[in-house]
Amino acid sequence: MITVAYSLVAYRITGLSPETCDHCLAAIKSELIQVPGIVGVEVDPAEGRVGILTDGPVREEQVHAAVEAAGWT
Repeated sequence: MITVAYSLVAYRITGLSPETCDHCLAAIKSELIQVPGIVGVEVDPAEGRVGILTDGPVREEQVHAAVEAAGWT
């Protein structure tokens, strides 16, 4: 039997709002999906949050670095 455990974690991103352009939203997704262990990313500009789906442990420092690489905090 194969068991895969997923977890969903949400982060608040400073400055993210409904007015955020599609290019900026795509940059956040693009950077985060490259982090090992992240298998899904959903950006919710209305709530100012990003949700990440992981299939294993992911260091929070990696998440922060990816968001900063996209130009956000």
